Amino acid sequence: MPSRAAVISTFARFRRVRPIRTVGIACVLGLASLATTGCGDSEAESADKASAADTRGGIRPGRGRAEEQTPAIPVAVAQVRRGLIEAFYQGSTNLTAAGEAVVVARTRGVVEAIFAEEGDVVTAGQPLAQLETERLALELARSEAQLERLKTAYERADRMFEAKMISPNDFDDAKFAFAAEETNLQLRQYELREATIRATIDGVVTRRHIKVGHTLNQNTPAFEMKRLDTIEAELNVPEREIVRIRQGQSARVRIDALPDENFTGEVARVAPEVDPTSGTFRVTVRLANTEQRLKPGMFARIDVRIDARPNALLVPLAAVVTRRDRSSVFAVQGGTAERRPVATGYFSDGNVEILHGVAEGEWVVTTGQEGLRDGVGVLVVEGQGPTGAG
Repeated sequence: MPSRAAVISTFARFRRVRPIRTVGIACVLGLASLATTGCGDSEAESADKASAADTRGGIRPGRGRAEEQTPAIPVAVAQVRRGLIEAFYQGSTNLTAAGEAVVVARTRGVVEAIFAEEGDVVTAGQPLAQLETERLALELARSEAQLERLKTAYERADRMFEAKMISPNDFDDAKFAFAAEETNLQLRQYELREATIRATIDGVVTRRHIKVGHTLNQNTPAFEMKRLDTIEAELNVPEREIVRIRQGQSARVRIDALPDENFTGEVARVAPEVDPTSGTFRVTVRLANTEQRLKPGMFARIDVRIDARPNALLVPLAAVVTRRDRSSVFAVQGGTAERRPVATGYFSDGNVEILHGVAEGEWVVTTGQEGLRDGVGVLVVEGQGPTGAG
């Protein structure tokens, strides 16, 4: 055990240290108290000054500026009305000619002359080119001479057969030889006639494949032609639309190359089957092209009219606010905005059909909805607007 002297010495050291720590803590607490007191006095003085200023400015003490009246929000409005709205299926494709043909050489020969060029309007049967005919003419003359000889032999065999001077087989040989040469003569006449290449349809020559001096074989392409008085557009339409698209429906057509012109067509054909690989069916729209403004290959945007409602309740498209798949409009009532959930129908030409949610004659906000909340005051800056709306 430690001696009595060691214990007394340790106690003495403890007493010397403890008063110093106590004094230090007391000093810190004292400084903090002074700082708090100083800040409190400063804040109190500031509050008193602000209260006095508010009192002089006409603001009652105890009320903040957040309770001041919110200024009206400027908006543009439009009136809910009734009118026609149409529903369209929209698609795009390239225009094609309603009728087209590839004119081929029907006989063999060398091109001697060309009578039509690309862009020429021609009628069915009009000469387009001429093949050399000298060889064909010689073959035709030889066939005519041979036919004349066989005709004489056949007539002689007929008389001898009647007199029973030749056998039936000899008579048949003479008869069939004459008939065969008749057919051969017709073939030579056909080849000579077809040496003139002619248009097969009324239309425009869109391509010439031949030149003077070319040797053509039978069925060699010579010209391409298209009918431009009628233009078609083929659409591949999703199968879900098959019950809504029918023959005879009208269509609006817009051409990228002719942005200032509008064209009208109609559904000419609807394919009776759905392509299983693409899930689409073919719809053909036909357009009159009497002025030939439309050209095959032009890119077209086509709206097929599938329904129309003549007495629909309409608001401008800009009035409908959609958030989280929910649509609403802000109706103006007594100078305040009232949020109305709505159900929409067809969209067309900048208008939206409203199925329920607003009534005819009400005013709805079309510009300025971004800062609106239900019950906020509004100031109408455009349009006639409702009474009391600013």
